Amino acid sequence: MVNKKDIEKLVVQNKKSNLVTHWKDSQSYNNIKYSGEIRKNEVLLWRSTYFMRGSYPVFHIRFNQNNELEEIKIEKNPYHIFLNKIMAVFLIVIGLSMFLLGNFMSAILAILGFTIVGVLMHLLLFKSTKYETKDLIEELKNTIENIERLKKSEPIKERQLEDESVNEWSFSKIITRIVIYPFCVFIIWMSIIGLLPEGKIKEGILAIIAALAFPITDLLLLIKKTKFKFRS
Repeated sequence: MVNKKDIEKLVVQNKKSNLVTHWKDSQSYNNIKYSGEIRKNEVLLWRSTYFMRGSYPVFHIRFNQNNELEEIKIEKNPYHIFLNKIMAVFLIVIGLSMFLLGNFMSAILAILGFTIVGVLMHLLLFKSTKYETKDLIEELKNTIENIERLKKSEPIKERQLEDESVNEWSFSKIITRIVIYPFCVFIIWMSIIGLLPEGKIKEGILAIIAALAFPITDLLLLIKKTKFKFRS
């Protein structure tokens, strides 16, 4: 049985899990396993990943009265929660400003544009977060299993880098790409011929960046998985 002392040994960088700490950790790709905070009845573990600089999860590993592993919960880090709240307030303020400072039609078009950008950014974050959160979960699961194996004098188990059950070329994923990729091209085209010539430089650049975000991230994930496959 894994106990609290075993998990405490995983904490390479011991620090408080708060807004400032996670803001600092989000500024770079941290492959240290793990940063964490040791509390009375639980140990918090986390590390940033290639894409999830600010949205990586925090593992709350809790123990019973005998300091034996009881449960593991996954929660958003404080900085990620703060960003979500700030983004919500920002969108509300922008929407109200559009209605108060501009005409009704311009406000509707601007809100529609921000909605499209928001959807694309959500797809980007959801895809990368889902993939890398799953990878972090498997990594921690493998680490805990190996702790148990070592305590039983059994050989450790190497973690599989590529999950063969995840098919990036399934029917649903292909259909998603067929729909979203042309839509991203359309947004870029509309920005170049519509927003930029009218002097709306900031809006045009923002729309182009948002439209490029999903396909670039999708291709990077495919390349990353392909590298893992060739290594295994």
